[in-house]
Amino acid sequence: MVRVIAWISLATMGFLALAPLRWRPRAIATANVDSLSMFVLLSMLFAFSYPDDRRVVAIFCIVGAIVSEILLLISPRRDPRVNDALLKALGGLTGVVIGAVILQIISFGHR
Repeated sequence: MVRVIAWISLATMGFLALAPLRWRPRAIATANVDSLSMFVLLSMLFAFSYPDDRRVVAIFCIVGAIVSEILLLISPRRDPRVNDALLKALGGLTGVVIGAVILQIISFGHR
């Protein structure tokens, strides 16, 4: 079930990244905090979905962060930034680490 939620979340995030700004939900925090938190949560979902492939998930998150910024070239009103890609990659790696720690705690409790 978590895998389905992770993939649906990724598709939704991809759609919203390319959608016109008026279609996007209003952010409560700054764009950087919003982007960072989205990548942390999304990468945690993938870390839970693929617990034996943490390295692959981490690489996937880094590549996803870079691709998400490159895709902004499609939109005429958006411009990609290296700092934003780095921030998203940091969020992705942070989410993988948090997910791995949570999984470790859960598996330790079941022993």
